Amino acid sequence: MYTDQYFSRLKTYIETAHKISGKKVCLVSHSMGSQVVMFFFKWVEAEGYGGGGNQWVETHIEAFINISGSMLGAAKGVPAVLSGEMKDTAQLNSFAVYGLEKFFSREERAEILRAMPGISSMLPKGGEAVWGNLTWAPDDLPGQEGQNSFGSFIKFTETAEGTEHSKRNLTVSESIEYLLKYSDEWYRKMVGESYSHGLALTRNEVERNEKIPSKWVNPLESRLPLAPSMKIYCFYGINKPTERSYYYRETRDPQSRLNITIDTAINGGGSDHGVVVSEGDGTVTLLSLGYMCAKGWNMTRFNPAHIPITIYEMPHEPTTFDMRGGPNTGDHVDILGRQRLNELVLRVASGRGAEIRENVVSRIREVSERVKVFEES
Repeated sequence: MYTDQYFSRLKTYIETAHKISGKKVCLVSHSMGSQVVMFFFKWVEAEGYGGGGNQWVETHIEAFINISGSMLGAAKGVPAVLSGEMKDTAQLNSFAVYGLEKFFSREERAEILRAMPGISSMLPKGGEAVWGNLTWAPDDLPGQEGQNSFGSFIKFTETAEGTEHSKRNLTVSESIEYLLKYSDEWYRKMVGESYSHGLALTRNEVERNEKIPSKWVNPLESRLPLAPSMKIYCFYGINKPTERSYYYRETRDPQSRLNITIDTAINGGGSDHGVVVSEGDGTVTLLSLGYMCAKGWNMTRFNPAHIPITIYEMPHEPTTFDMRGGPNTGDHVDILGRQRLNELVLRVASGRGAEIRENVVSRIREVSERVKVFEES
């Protein structure tokens, strides 16, 4: 994030635009770019980094437009780096799987994906308070709690005698620990030094994290800038099945260090070839897309300046026979071509963001109230 001077150049561009026009700037981000903006807000003001001081964002930024932001990570990041798999590979037919394995084995794919830091930055944040325990999750559907809960993030359906691998189901945080335990030292070091997946419980803890860069990309361990006149807009798609948890089994391949794989034989009960889906935009779950916007940033320790947040959800209503979903798609990537989204972005950029009325049609407020993160008493 530092070697190419991207943040230094971005800071200069914004300052120049502000000086020439006399107007503040709107920052627009998509997907993981929203995490980059969060990091930039910290970097640009921090002493020894951007050095702008704690009024830089208030002085220069009019609005932050967060499009399909993976604020709390993406569930699919875990199997990608754990076993080189995801929904797209799990649903391949046997002939396609043979061809894929012939050229890139699961172990090789996992190694390649681990070498891409952006994938690891998407590992879920917030632990069990956000993603649930083995019998409960805030985004469980009515009657789902218990053995079928989303909180049981990795469910092992088969164990191999004599292996060191898990013989019990794992929560999100346990899955990340499991991943790191069976990874090479270089990867453990990279994740440990660059990212944090925890939860700050007090305002004092949040303030201490202002000096720890590895915390800056996690909105549950860092605060928004002290910029009361800035506005945040959360625009994202919904109503598209999205990876949320997985069925795994152990394998006995003496030629591989990777002895687990998604159990593609598990179908039904919410599982499609071992992948359990929930509400989201096809890539990022509703929980990650909307929690900070709906509730997290309403807490003083995460938003001490009380920056106003506006949510606008866009249901996935694809056009038949259109590869990109058409003008009303809510897909994670294709939404960038959605007519309504572009109208909203232009409205904010033209200074008319106050005219946008919230549009919340999902369960995000209900789900957010069930998340076990509370205002400091």
